[in-house]
Formats: sequence, C-alpha cells, structure tokens
Amino acid sequence: MVKLGNDELKCIMLFEQITGAGAEDCLIEPARLTFLVKPGDAGKAIGRGGANIRRARDAFRKGVEVFESANTLEGFVRNLFPGVAVKSVSIREMGGKQVAHVMVEEKDRGAAIGKGGEKIKLARIMLERHYGAELKLL
Repeated sequence: MVKLGNDELKCIMLFEQITGAGAEDCLIEPARLTFLVKPGDAGKAIGRGGANIRRARDAFRKGVEVFESANTLEGFVRNLFPGVAVKSVSIREMGGKQVAHVMVEEKDRGAAIGKGGEKIKLARIMLERHYGAELKLL
C-alpha cells in the first residue's frame, strides 16, 4: 500500500473533481503529475476528446499522466503501456523479487521507452510503488 502525503491527497481530490474519475495514487514530479485511476476509469479521466485531461493540465499547470489500475500484476503491467502493443508479460521470481518481463512489438519499442527513457522510468516507478516488482523490457 502506497502512503500518500497531504500534497498527493490534495492533488487527488482536485483531479477527481475535475475528471470524475476515482484516483488511487498520485506521483508528484517537478514537470508532471501521474495519477493511477481505478479500473474502468481511464476513459472518464481523459474525457471526450481529451477534455478532462486538458482541464487537469491547465489546473495543475504541468503535465498529467494517467494509468489505469488492475486487479492482477500482469494487468497492471499491461496498463503501464497504453497505446503500445504488448505481446506478452511474464512474471518471474529472481533474487527474491518479482520481475515483470514485458515483450512489445519492435515497432512500438520506442513508444514504450519514450523520449529520453521517460515512459519506461515512470512505468518502473509505478510498478515498484504498487507491487515492489522490477520491470524488464524485452
């Protein structure tokens, strides 16, 4: 379970007011906020034509990322790569820690990594925060 401070709770409350989506977590970084929304709430968080996410970006005056939670570790990992064709996710125990091996289509590899590796770094942070697991992109 992730412990949330006052700043995270305030951001979650405002995000929920703006979008109507239920948020479970908020990661605050200098250039962006990342919200983990309840399963099924990603569409609500984004809004028709991206209207809700734009309103959230305007309100927070920084980038806003949204990931949808899942009931399983595999589902959670898949949700960390929206818009990317994930071929497979395998969970292995290595050195006493769970490691999620994610295979993506070669054409989507750049999208999974992101500019300067930002997307993969964020995915690793979220996976560690919620499952204490590591992420390996294959």
